[in-house]
Amino acid sequence: MEDHIIELRDVSISFGDDVVLDSISMHIPSGKLVAITGPSGCGKSTLLKIAAGLMPPDTGSVLINGVDIFNVSRNTLYEMRKNFAFVFQDGALISNLTLYNNLALPLRYHYRLQDNDIERRVLAILKDFGLKNERGLMPAQLSIGQRKLASFARGLIIEPKLIFVDEPVSGIDAITLNKMVDKILPLRDDTGVTVIMVSHNLDFIKSSADYIALIHNNKLFAYGTRDDILKSNDPILQGILSIIVDEQAMIAEEVLEILTGSPF
Repeated sequence: MEDHIIELRDVSISFGDDVVLDSISMHIPSGKLVAITGPSGCGKSTLLKIAAGLMPPDTGSVLINGVDIFNVSRNTLYEMRKNFAFVFQDGALISNLTLYNNLALPLRYHYRLQDNDIERRVLAILKDFGLKNERGLMPAQLSIGQRKLASFARGLIIEPKLIFVDEPVSGIDAITLNKMVDKILPLRDDTGVTVIMVSHNLDFIKSSADYIALIHNNKLFAYGTRDDILKSNDPILQGILSIIVDEQAMIAEEVLEILTGSPF
């Protein structure tokens, strides 16, 4: 595997008596898109949050560029996070700020920019994401897809080198899905950017990922290149992938029912 930007060493975490992740060790290569997948409830999103430094593990360590992010000063972690972006599954926009101010927030918080520079950058990325006309709306006035796009735009506005994305293409309509894919694929091809993504959508993973980490029963069941995983003859591995496909189909049916108001 290529030079790595993130290393997880024996990461474990439990919530009460429930083991969520059990001794996960893996390297994330620089300049690649790594997809973390697995059946529902296997700990994918928790692993992503730990890797990003948002949630400390019970045991184990996480190194980013060789630095143990749970064993550094607050100021050091703050400086490191200027190069990180985390795109939450539900968007996590601030409810009492307009779309414009949600995107302007990281620029105001991390950098001393003039208002006109902030406006130029925010309006440019809103236009790029097809959200310029919604700039004055509050998050509650946006659709689920628009909130996801807005959250992704907010992450990219600081031009991060390390991007964590949680379920970017789940629960959205086909048009928004295509818009999201159009924004993610160029990042995969940028060798200066590393993307770690949690996704249930195997079709999207097949078209986008360089590496796939397969979580099952709260352990790292398999990890390798896209072809290593998807073309494996291991019957257990193929069975796990079949479970993921079935779960994705159920999610798609639920989204269609919400959009049309009719059960299928």
